[in-house]
Amino acid sequence: MSSHMKNGIARALAILLCSLLAPMAKAQDLTLPQAGTDPVILRVPNGTPHPKMLEVTLLGADTPIAGRYEFNGDIIRFTPAFGFDAGRDYVVRLPNDNDAVPFRISTDTAQLAPSVTQIYPSGDTLPENTLRFYIHFSAPMQPHVAFDYIKLRDASGTADEAAFMRFKQELWNEDRTRLTVLIDPGRIKRDVATNVELGPALLAGQQYTLVVEDGWLTADGSTVLPAFTKTFQVSQALRSRPNTRQWSTNVPCVGTREPLTVAFDRPFDRHLLIRSLRVKDSEGSVIEGKIDVDVAEHLWHLEPDQPWPADGLRLIADTTLEDVAGNNFHDLLDHVVGEEESGISSSELRISTRNCTG
Repeated sequence: MSSHMKNGIARALAILLCSLLAPMAKAQDLTLPQAGTDPVILRVPNGTPHPKMLEVTLLGADTPIAGRYEFNGDIIRFTPAFGFDAGRDYVVRLPNDNDAVPFRISTDTAQLAPSVTQIYPSGDTLPENTLRFYIHFSAPMQPHVAFDYIKLRDASGTADEAAFMRFKQELWNEDRTRLTVLIDPGRIKRDVATNVELGPALLAGQQYTLVVEDGWLTADGSTVLPAFTKTFQVSQALRSRPNTRQWSTNVPCVGTREPLTVAFDRPFDRHLLIRSLRVKDSEGSVIEGKIDVDVAEHLWHLEPDQPWPADGLRLIADTTLEDVAGNNFHDLLDHVVGEEESGISSSELRISTRNCTG
Protein backbone atom coordinates (compact mmCIF):
# COMPACT_ATOMS: atom_id res chain seq x y z
CA MET A 1 0.00 0.00 0.00
CA SER A 2 1.42 3.40 -0.96
CA SER A 3 2.20 6.04 1.67
CA HIS A 4 -0.26 8.38 -0.07
CA MET A 5 -3.05 5.84 0.34
CA LYS A 6 -2.09 5.24 3.99
CA ASN A 7 -2.27 8.96 4.73
CA GLY A 8 -5.67 9.18 3.06
CA ILE A 9 -7.00 6.32 5.16
CA ALA A 10 -5.62 7.92 8.34
CA ARG A 11 -7.37 11.19 7.54
CA ALA A 12 -10.62 9.41 6.83
CA LEU A 13 -10.45 7.53 10.14
CA ALA A 14 -9.79 10.78 12.01
CA ILE A 15 -12.82 12.40 10.38
CA LEU A 16 -14.95 9.38 11.20
CA LEU A 17 -13.76 9.38 14.81
CA CYS A 18 -14.61 13.06 15.24
CA SER A 19 -18.06 12.57 13.68
CA LEU A 20 -18.79 9.76 16.15
CA LEU A 21 -17.54 11.64 19.19
CA ALA A 22 -18.65 15.15 18.33
CA PRO A 23 -22.36 14.73 19.19
CA MET A 24 -21.26 14.12 22.75
CA ALA A 25 -19.51 17.51 22.94
CA LYS A 26 -21.99 20.28 23.70
CA ALA A 27 -21.69 23.87 24.85
CA GLN A 28 -23.41 23.13 28.17
CA ASP A 29 -20.50 20.82 29.05
CA LEU A 30 -17.94 23.59 28.51
CA THR A 31 -16.09 25.56 31.21
CA LEU A 32 -14.58 28.79 29.90
CA PRO A 33 -11.42 30.42 31.31
CA GLN A 34 -11.66 33.46 33.60
CA ALA A 35 -7.98 34.34 33.54
CA GLY A 36 -5.23 34.17 30.94
CA THR A 37 -3.66 31.09 32.54
CA ASP A 38 -6.91 29.11 32.89
CA PRO A 39 -7.64 26.19 30.54
CA VAL A 40 -10.74 25.57 28.46
CA ILE A 41 -12.41 22.48 29.93
CA LEU A 42 -14.86 20.22 28.13
CA ARG A 43 -16.71 17.31 29.69
CA VAL A 44 -17.64 14.51 27.31
CA PRO A 45 -20.43 12.48 28.92
CA ASN A 46 -20.30 8.79 28.06
CA GLY A 47 -17.54 9.37 25.57
CA THR A 48 -13.80 9.37 25.08
CA PRO A 49 -12.16 12.83 24.79
CA HIS A 50 -10.22 13.56 21.61
CA PRO A 51 -8.31 16.75 20.61
CA LYS A 52 -10.44 17.23 17.49
CA MET A 53 -13.48 17.67 19.70
CA LEU A 54 -12.23 21.03 21.01
CA GLU A 55 -10.59 23.85 19.07
CA VAL A 56 -10.00 27.43 20.16
CA THR A 57 -9.46 30.26 17.68
CA LEU A 58 -9.31 34.01 17.74
CA LEU A 59 -12.64 35.54 16.72
CA GLY A 60 -12.73 35.73 12.93
CA ALA A 61 -9.79 33.34 12.48
CA ASP A 62 -9.85 29.81 11.12
CA THR A 63 -6.55 28.48 12.45
CA PRO A 64 -6.70 27.01 15.98
CA ILE A 65 -4.30 28.55 18.46
CA ALA A 66 -1.41 26.41 19.68
CA GLY A 67 -1.63 24.75 23.05
CA ARG A 68 -1.52 21.60 25.14
CA TYR A 69 -4.30 19.01 25.53
CA GLU A 70 -4.71 16.96 28.71
CA PHE A 71 -7.16 14.11 29.25
CA ASN A 72 -8.57 12.79 32.52
CA GLY A 73 -11.50 10.40 32.32
CA ASP A 74 -14.27 12.16 30.42
CA ILE A 75 -12.55 15.56 30.72
CA ILE A 76 -10.47 17.31 28.07
CA ARG A 77 -8.45 20.38 29.05
CA PHE A 78 -6.90 22.78 26.57
CA THR A 79 -4.21 25.20 27.82
CA PRO A 80 -2.87 27.74 25.29
CA ALA A 81 0.87 27.77 24.71
CA PHE A 82 1.19 31.47 25.55
CA GLY A 83 -1.89 32.19 27.64
CA PHE A 84 -5.08 33.97 26.61
CA ASP A 85 -4.64 37.72 26.11
CA ALA A 86 -6.86 39.97 28.19
CA GLY A 87 -9.34 41.98 26.13
CA ARG A 88 -9.14 39.74 23.04
CA ASP A 89 -12.09 37.75 21.72
CA TYR A 90 -11.80 33.97 21.36
CA VAL A 91 -14.14 31.27 20.09
CA VAL A 92 -14.44 27.64 21.19
CA ARG A 93 -15.54 25.44 18.33
CA LEU A 94 -17.18 22.08 19.02
CA PRO A 95 -17.71 19.75 16.02
CA ASN A 96 -21.38 19.31 15.04
CA ASP A 97 -22.40 21.94 17.61
CA ASN A 98 -23.78 24.79 15.56
CA ASP A 99 -23.15 27.35 18.28
CA ALA A 100 -19.54 28.50 18.45
CA VAL A 101 -18.96 29.67 22.02
CA PRO A 102 -17.24 33.08 22.36
CA PHE A 103 -15.33 34.27 25.40
CA ARG A 104 -13.08 37.12 26.48
CA ILE A 105 -10.59 37.41 29.36
CA SER A 106 -11.38 40.44 31.47
CA THR A 107 -8.61 43.01 31.73
CA ASP A 108 -9.28 43.09 35.48
CA THR A 109 -8.01 39.52 35.86
CA ALA A 110 -5.10 39.78 33.42
CA GLN A 111 -1.67 38.85 34.67
CA LEU A 112 1.02 41.45 34.35
CA ALA A 113 3.58 40.58 31.71
CA PRO A 114 6.88 39.41 33.21
CA SER A 115 9.92 41.63 32.82
CA VAL A 116 13.63 41.83 33.50
CA THR A 117 13.74 44.20 36.46
CA GLN A 118 17.51 44.65 36.74
CA ILE A 119 20.86 43.32 35.63
CA TYR A 120 23.93 43.54 37.87
CA PRO A 121 26.61 44.80 37.64
CA SER A 122 24.49 47.88 36.94
CA GLY A 123 27.30 50.15 35.71
CA ASP A 124 27.60 51.49 32.18
CA THR A 125 31.33 50.69 32.20
CA LEU A 126 32.62 47.28 33.30
CA PRO A 127 36.15 45.85 33.46
CA GLU A 128 37.39 43.53 30.75
CA ASN A 129 37.52 40.60 33.18
CA THR A 130 33.98 40.95 34.58
CA LEU A 131 33.06 37.48 35.84
CA ARG A 132 29.31 37.30 36.44
CA PHE A 133 25.96 38.90 35.76
CA TYR A 134 22.83 38.64 37.86
CA ILE A 135 19.58 38.86 35.88
CA HIS A 136 16.49 39.66 37.97
CA PHE A 137 12.96 38.83 36.76
CA SER A 138 9.57 40.00 38.02
CA ALA A 139 8.19 36.43 37.87
CA PRO A 140 9.58 32.89 38.13
CA MET A 141 10.96 31.80 34.77
CA GLN A 142 11.12 28.50 32.90
CA PRO A 143 14.44 26.74 33.63
CA HIS A 144 16.83 24.84 31.33
CA VAL A 145 16.38 27.24 28.39
CA ALA A 146 18.29 30.32 29.58
CA PHE A 147 20.90 30.35 26.83
CA ASP A 148 18.29 30.05 24.14
CA TYR A 149 17.47 33.65 25.06
CA ILE A 150 20.54 35.18 26.74
CA LYS A 151 23.20 36.44 24.34
CA LEU A 152 26.32 38.61 24.52
CA ARG A 153 26.59 40.73 21.37
CA ASP A 154 29.38 43.03 20.23
CA ALA A 155 28.85 46.47 18.68
CA SER A 156 28.14 44.89 15.28
CA GLY A 157 25.40 42.69 16.76
CA THR A 158 27.39 39.46 16.48
CA ALA A 159 26.67 37.03 19.31
CA ASP A 160 29.53 35.24 21.09
CA GLU A 161 28.08 31.76 21.55
CA ALA A 162 31.03 30.65 23.71
CA ALA A 163 30.97 33.60 26.14
CA PHE A 164 29.11 31.95 29.03
CA MET A 165 29.66 28.92 31.22
CA ARG A 166 26.87 26.43 30.59
CA PHE A 167 26.35 24.41 33.72
CA LYS A 168 24.26 21.25 33.80
CA GLN A 169 22.07 23.01 36.34
CA GLU A 170 21.42 26.72 35.75
CA LEU A 171 22.24 28.98 38.70
CA TRP A 172 18.78 30.10 39.87
CA ASN A 173 17.73 31.37 43.26
CA GLU A 174 15.08 29.36 45.07
CA ASP A 175 12.03 30.95 43.41
CA ARG A 176 13.69 31.27 39.97
CA THR A 177 13.47 35.06 39.81
CA ARG A 178 17.25 35.61 39.74
CA LEU A 179 19.68 33.89 37.39
CA THR A 180 23.45 34.04 37.82
CA VAL A 181 25.33 33.95 34.51
CA LEU A 182 29.12 33.53 34.45
CA ILE A 183 31.52 34.52 31.71
CA ASP A 184 33.61 31.42 31.02
CA PRO A 185 36.68 31.85 33.29
CA GLY A 186 38.71 30.25 30.51
CA ARG A 187 38.00 33.37 28.45
CA ILE A 188 39.21 35.58 31.32
CA LYS A 189 42.36 33.86 32.54
CA ARG A 190 45.43 34.69 30.50
CA ASP A 191 47.44 31.88 28.92
CA VAL A 192 44.57 29.41 29.37
CA ALA A 193 43.79 27.37 26.25
CA THR A 194 40.29 28.81 25.74
CA ASN A 195 41.59 32.36 26.06
CA VAL A 196 44.43 31.68 23.64
CA GLU A 197 42.08 30.07 21.12
CA LEU A 198 39.07 32.40 21.31
CA GLY A 199 40.40 35.50 23.05
CA PRO A 200 38.64 37.35 25.88
CA ALA A 201 34.86 37.52 25.76
CA LEU A 202 35.13 41.24 26.56
CA LEU A 203 37.80 43.56 25.15
CA ALA A 204 38.78 46.90 26.70
CA GLY A 205 37.66 49.87 24.63
CA GLN A 206 34.76 47.99 23.02
CA GLN A 207 30.99 48.14 23.52
CA TYR A 208 28.82 45.12 24.22
CA THR A 209 25.15 44.38 24.82
CA LEU A 210 23.81 41.68 27.10
CA VAL A 211 20.53 40.66 25.47
CA VAL A 212 17.61 38.77 26.94
CA GLU A 213 15.57 37.95 23.84
CA ASP A 214 11.79 37.86 23.84
CA GLY A 215 9.75 34.68 23.89
CA TRP A 216 10.98 33.17 27.18
CA LEU A 217 8.04 31.61 29.05
CA THR A 218 7.35 32.10 32.72
CA ALA A 219 7.61 29.02 34.94
CA ASP A 220 3.87 28.33 34.68
CA GLY A 221 3.91 28.77 30.90
CA SER A 222 1.28 31.49 31.06
CA THR A 223 3.08 34.58 29.76
CA VAL A 224 6.09 35.53 27.66
CA LEU A 225 9.01 37.73 28.59
CA PRO A 226 9.61 40.77 26.37
CA ALA A 227 13.15 41.55 25.23
CA PHE A 228 15.58 43.43 27.50
CA THR A 229 19.05 44.78 26.76
CA LYS A 230 21.94 46.14 28.79
CA THR A 231 24.63 47.98 26.81
CA PHE A 232 27.98 48.79 28.40
CA GLN A 233 31.50 49.93 27.62
CA VAL A 234 34.52 47.88 28.65
CA SER A 235 37.46 49.30 30.61
CA GLN A 236 40.83 47.82 31.51
CA ALA A 237 40.87 44.59 33.52
CA LEU A 238 40.87 44.65 37.34
CA ARG A 239 43.87 42.62 38.47
CA SER A 240 44.53 43.68 42.04
CA ARG A 241 43.05 42.41 45.29
CA PRO A 242 40.51 44.52 47.16
CA ASN A 243 41.99 46.53 50.04
CA THR A 244 40.00 48.57 52.55
CA ARG A 245 42.83 51.13 52.65
CA GLN A 246 41.62 52.18 49.20
CA TRP A 247 38.11 52.87 50.52
CA SER A 248 36.74 56.04 52.08
CA THR A 249 33.79 56.89 54.34
CA ASN A 250 31.81 59.86 55.50
CA VAL A 251 31.90 60.84 59.20
CA PRO A 252 28.44 60.40 60.76
CA CYS A 253 27.32 62.44 63.75
CA VAL A 254 27.35 60.82 67.19
CA GLY A 255 23.87 60.27 68.61
CA THR A 256 22.19 60.37 65.18
CA ARG A 257 21.02 57.74 62.72
CA GLU A 258 22.74 59.50 59.84
CA PRO A 259 23.64 56.88 57.20
CA LEU A 260 27.24 55.72 56.98
CA THR A 261 28.46 55.66 53.37
CA VAL A 262 31.48 53.67 52.21
CA ALA A 263 32.94 54.53 48.79
CA PHE A 264 34.92 51.83 46.98
CA ASP A 265 37.75 52.10 44.49
CA ARG A 266 36.04 49.55 42.22
CA PRO A 267 32.63 47.93 41.64
CA PHE A 268 31.90 44.94 43.85
CA ASP A 269 29.56 41.97 43.50
CA ARG A 270 26.29 43.48 44.69
CA HIS A 271 24.81 40.38 46.28
CA LEU A 272 28.00 39.61 48.17
CA LEU A 273 28.19 43.22 49.38
CA ILE A 274 24.78 42.94 51.04
CA ARG A 275 25.98 40.14 53.32
CA SER A 276 29.76 40.60 53.47
CA LEU A 277 30.21 44.00 55.15
CA ARG A 278 29.50 44.67 58.84
CA VAL A 279 30.09 47.54 61.21
CA LYS A 280 31.03 46.62 64.81
CA ASP A 281 31.21 48.78 67.91
CA SER A 282 33.99 48.88 70.51
CA GLU A 283 32.61 45.76 72.21
CA GLY A 284 32.50 43.77 68.98
CA SER A 285 28.71 43.88 68.58
CA VAL A 286 27.32 44.27 65.07
CA ILE A 287 25.56 47.57 64.36
CA GLU A 288 22.23 46.52 62.92
CA GLY A 289 20.46 48.65 60.36
CA LYS A 290 19.23 49.08 56.80
CA ILE A 291 21.82 48.31 54.11
CA ASP A 292 21.72 49.67 50.58
CA VAL A 293 24.07 49.57 47.58
CA ASP A 294 24.05 52.03 44.69
CA VAL A 295 26.06 54.08 42.16
CA ALA A 296 26.95 51.03 40.09
CA GLU A 297 28.01 49.07 43.18
CA HIS A 298 30.60 51.70 44.17
CA LEU A 299 28.75 52.86 47.31
CA TRP A 300 27.50 50.97 50.39
CA HIS A 301 25.19 52.58 52.93
CA LEU A 302 24.21 51.64 56.47
CA GLU A 303 21.40 53.47 58.26
CA PRO A 304 21.67 52.23 61.87
CA ASP A 305 18.64 51.14 63.87
CA GLN A 306 20.09 52.94 66.90
CA PRO A 307 22.07 56.23 67.13
CA TRP A 308 25.82 56.05 66.49
CA PRO A 309 28.06 55.59 69.54
CA ALA A 310 30.95 57.97 70.18
CA ASP A 311 33.90 55.86 69.03
CA GLY A 312 35.39 52.43 68.45
CA LEU A 313 33.58 51.68 65.20
CA ARG A 314 35.12 49.32 62.66
CA LEU A 315 34.00 48.27 59.19
CA ILE A 316 34.84 44.60 58.64
CA ALA A 317 34.75 42.90 55.26
CA ASP A 318 34.40 39.17 54.89
CA THR A 319 37.60 38.21 53.07
CA THR A 320 35.61 36.19 50.53
CA LEU A 321 33.94 39.39 49.25
CA GLU A 322 34.62 39.65 45.53
CA ASP A 323 34.78 42.55 43.13
CA VAL A 324 32.98 42.17 39.78
CA ALA A 325 36.06 40.41 38.37
CA GLY A 326 36.01 37.69 41.04
CA ASN A 327 39.03 39.00 42.99
CA ASN A 328 38.84 38.68 46.78
CA PHE A 329 41.06 39.63 49.72
CA HIS A 330 42.93 36.32 49.48
CA ASP A 331 43.61 35.95 45.78
CA LEU A 332 43.03 37.11 42.22
CA LEU A 333 40.85 35.16 39.82
CA ASP A 334 43.52 35.65 37.15
CA HIS A 335 47.19 36.07 37.96
CA VAL A 336 50.39 35.44 36.09
CA VAL A 337 52.11 32.21 37.17
CA GLY A 338 54.88 33.04 39.64
CA GLU A 339 53.40 36.41 40.59
CA GLU A 340 50.90 35.20 43.21
CA GLU A 341 50.52 37.49 46.22
CA SER A 342 50.67 35.95 49.68
CA GLY A 343 48.67 36.80 52.79
CA ILE A 344 45.41 38.71 53.03
CA SER A 345 45.01 42.34 52.09
CA SER A 346 43.49 44.71 54.64
CA SER A 347 39.85 43.84 55.31
CA GLU A 348 39.11 46.28 58.15
CA LEU A 349 38.57 50.02 58.20
CA ARG A 350 38.26 52.31 61.22
CA ILE A 351 35.12 54.44 61.16
CA SER A 352 35.34 57.94 62.63
CA THR A 353 32.37 59.75 64.13
CA ARG A 354 31.98 63.42 65.10
CA ASN A 355 30.15 65.44 67.70
CA CYS A 356 27.67 67.61 65.84
CA THR A 357 26.01 69.30 68.84
CA GLY A 358 26.84 72.72 70.28
